Amino acid sequence: MNVLAGGFAVAGAVAAVPVAAIAYSAPAHDSVRLPERWWRGAPARPAAVVTLSALTGAAALLVTSCLPPSPVLPAFWLFAVLGLGLAVIDIRRRRLPHLLTGTVVAACLVCFVVAAAISGSADPLLRAVATGLATTAALLIIALALPGQLGLGDVALAGAVTLNLGWLSWQAAIFGVLCGLLLQGIAGIIIRARAHSNDPIPMGPALVAGWLAGVLLPQVM
Repeated sequence: MNVLAGGFAVAGAVAAVPVAAIAYSAPAHDSVRLPERWWRGAPARPAAVVTLSALTGAAALLVTSCLPPSPVLPAFWLFAVLGLGLAVIDIRRRRLPHLLTGTVVAACLVCFVVAAAISGSADPLLRAVATGLATTAALLIIALALPGQLGLGDVALAGAVTLNLGWLSWQAAIFGVLCGLLLQGIAGIIIRARAHSNDPIPMGPALVAGWLAGVLLPQVM
């Protein structure tokens, strides 16, 4: 473990505390906000705060260990932090707040533009934007054609996944989103077989897992 990755891991574990507060206080419909005693993670229980903090720190460590030092690291770090928070909200409330997803997208664009300006090459930036827009457009068409099967929050998060991974490569973006969709399909089959229910299944956790797989892909090939 290098020092930089360790620092990002510690920062991720610390940042997970207010993210836990936001995730566990998020209402079913209204906008999300920082609740009282957010510095303690409340209203999340201590065990939930510790668990989310440990998972976020581990995800931040894995991601930043896989990538070389560059201006884009904060974007991947923030995706790990807010991505896990979004997964928790989706499990609890069946929603993916656009404010949090938009924050991830904005951070990615800022970091990618800075990195492109420093390197003098816009190719990774253009690839990231193209993959993000293509995924968003394709899934939006599916969401409009099949109402109730795919939410706009799912569409936005999938677009954010491929925008982020598109900076690495086309292969990482495609693998990440397809992995997420595959995990969602498997989870749906298992849950519906056991619960005998056709209720919508949150897609956020699968998309975040697919994103992490996309980041780690170059390390296992």
